[in-house]
Amino acid sequence: MKNEKRTKGQLVEELSRLRGELAALKGPDAGGRRTEEDLEQANSLLTSTIESTADAILVVDNKGGVTLYNNNFLSMWRIPESLAARRDDEALLDHVLGQLLDPVGFIEKVKQLYSHPESDSYDLLEFKDGRFFERFSQPQRLGERVVGRVWSFRDVTGRKRAEGEQLQCRAIAERLAEETAFVAEIGKLISSTLDIDEVYERFAAEIRKLIPFDRLAINLCNFQENTMSVAYVSGAEIADRKRDDICSLTGTLSDLVARERTGRIIQPDNIDELLRRLPALLPTFQTGLRSLMAIPMVYRGEAIGVLHFRSKTPDVYTEQHLRLAERIGAQIAGAIASAQLFADLKKAEKSLRESEGRFRALFEQAAAGVAEIDMNVGRFLTVNRRLCEMVGRTEEELLNTTFQAITHPEDLQLHVEKTRMMLAGEIRHYSLEKRYLRKDGEAVWVEITVSPLWKGGETPGRNIAVVQDITDRKRMEEENKRRSKQMAAMHEMGLELTAELNLNALLQSVAERALNLIGGNSCNCYIYRPERDLLERVATSGQELVLGGKMRRRGEGVVGQVFETGAPMLVNDYHAWPGRKREYDHFPNLALMAAPIRWGHEFLGVLNFLAYVPHRFTEADKDMLGLFAIQAAIAIRNARLYSQIEQLSVTDELTGLLNRRGFFQLAEREFERALRFSRPLSALMLDIDHFKTVNDTHGHASGDQVLSALADCFRQNTRAVDITGRYGGEEFALLLPEILQPEAIQIAERLRQSIADLSIPTGSVNGDSPPVDISITMSIGVASLSQDGQSLTDLLDRADQALYRAKDSGRNCVIVWEGMENSNP
Repeated sequence: MKNEKRTKGQLVEELSRLRGELAALKGPDAGGRRTEEDLEQANSLLTSTIESTADAILVVDNKGGVTLYNNNFLSMWRIPESLAARRDDEALLDHVLGQLLDPVGFIEKVKQLYSHPESDSYDLLEFKDGRFFERFSQPQRLGERVVGRVWSFRDVTGRKRAEGEQLQCRAIAERLAEETAFVAEIGKLISSTLDIDEVYERFAAEIRKLIPFDRLAINLCNFQENTMSVAYVSGAEIADRKRDDICSLTGTLSDLVARERTGRIIQPDNIDELLRRLPALLPTFQTGLRSLMAIPMVYRGEAIGVLHFRSKTPDVYTEQHLRLAERIGAQIAGAIASAQLFADLKKAEKSLRESEGRFRALFEQAAAGVAEIDMNVGRFLTVNRRLCEMVGRTEEELLNTTFQAITHPEDLQLHVEKTRMMLAGEIRHYSLEKRYLRKDGEAVWVEITVSPLWKGGETPGRNIAVVQDITDRKRMEEENKRRSKQMAAMHEMGLELTAELNLNALLQSVAERALNLIGGNSCNCYIYRPERDLLERVATSGQELVLGGKMRRRGEGVVGQVFETGAPMLVNDYHAWPGRKREYDHFPNLALMAAPIRWGHEFLGVLNFLAYVPHRFTEADKDMLGLFAIQAAIAIRNARLYSQIEQLSVTDELTGLLNRRGFFQLAEREFERALRFSRPLSALMLDIDHFKTVNDTHGHASGDQVLSALADCFRQNTRAVDITGRYGGEEFALLLPEILQPEAIQIAERLRQSIADLSIPTGSVNGDSPPVDISITMSIGVASLSQDGQSLTDLLDRADQALYRAKDSGRNCVIVWEGMENSNP
């Protein structure tokens, strides 16, 4: 601090000298005036002097008016340029005072300074936002006169916080050291005698120093006989819980703690509710004890008993008491189990020392990494253990390398400008975030603060670097950004997927969008085929590397496992997965992830992802995939419903055949194909003979049965490529692709005979008479495509004309349309 004050004093003297020179330059000069160039040079030197310091500088005259300040003053005090430009000293003071935690105290100190203008002053300012400034003030002299004061401010927030953290760590370390010393003393007492009773007494006397109790008890458990024995008691007596008493374990706190092997603190607000769960505690509360702490005594992996602390004071025990008691409980367990074996006691003492050593190591690992660096070449001169662990190298390896060698190539330039500014004196230190590369190649994000170990004017030499590992924070930030983008993308995808009603196009889109959302090398979409109880791969996006064919059975591979269990699955190392197929061991080491596509309880399929490197996917990816699968299920369900509705719009509800609309949709395409490629095409028009008589005699329900039976007859006697539709009422149309007229006549005759041979069972009209079988006949008209430029309507009209000729010719016959009928119908 003395060096800093001397530097600031020199600055004040320089300011005073420069101001004197400026005044001389501006006043009359008997020997003549200095040149304008000298004046500008003096002004420039004054400005450079106050701007080159890292401190905030403010010069105030004897009346409190601001005469000069540097940019660091505006920055540190967060003064807007608009306020500074107004040159309003009162507004500036209000802005400054508004940031201080104790503005009244600050004003009082200023008043004292102005009442003693020759004095220096130093103190620490605390801001409302948690910042700390060192404030130093010296008089500004012009010759022998004090013409004002120079104020300098330095931001020491980081140092104050570090000091606070250091004090906190020191308090924790002192407490832990005290506990460690106490635990060591307990161990010493226990190991000093083989008399277990003497161990108990010494233990009770010592433990009271750190853990309060009105009753201390040690219960030993016998789980085979479901009993416990009271091995030792100190303090308040409880009925049926005296020393050497043996009682049942059932319903006791000892049973609960020993079986769970976890210490407990019980300080209930509602004793009755607790007693319903642990009725054996009733005598304890009747004795007036209100705070309970129980610690399992575990030796070599087995719980041998429970250490009980009980107090009449409510809420007396803390987690700190519990941790200390747990450490001591382990010692007591060892003493009990090995009271007759001195060697075992020595092992317990050694175990305690090792435990303390591990604690000290953990404490050291919690500290920041620190290194001393030769800034000219970047070589490490000294490093601490935490930094070695952070970058995955030994101390020797770090001392033989440079910070540039372990810095991620993309981050090497981050130091350049900062180093230049520090060498130029523009900044005293700097902080930045960058990546170190561990020895194994993994990137570690760190926040590094670099400060020089040399002063201005000295040859730059060594820097000190303090390094904090911020990898988890950076990964969390990156993961949050990624998830935010994924959620936004998934929302857009959901809207787009539900708008796609073509099922095949939708399934391909699902695979592509899922891959874009989750990542990896490929995504496969499998759809469930219930008729075969199999999964079929219907869409793939990305690089295609599918193990096996397109079909998957239940339990087969990752997809089959999801098929069988209905639960999502993540396999980050396929070669190590027990369910892998050995014949695929020559493939790259894969990471696989799959999730079911479900609509409610209905299983629709599976989405499967592959990546060619292990551990590519995370649990968060699996959760995101589950959300996407829900969107996909909604879209697939919508597309299927649309397909069903579309199918219903072209299907006759009674017969299941195409209705008139559906017939024309398919027939038009087939007709255009026949014309384009000059292929044969024939049409049949069919009408049931005397169908009105069937309805009048047997009822419309029987008529519907006749129509249904007729539709079944059509299905049995036509090809899959033939187009059959209910044209209207009892009239039907049949389009026969690739069929010439002679063959069409044969088909029509075969249909007519098959229909005539039908015997259709139906009920009676009024339900009183027995069922009857109905026989029907049909008249059929035949027409074939010719080359006279006809349309589908023309073709069907010609077949219809032939049908009417068949009816006029006595019905139950086949008539072929011929051109001559156009003139003589």
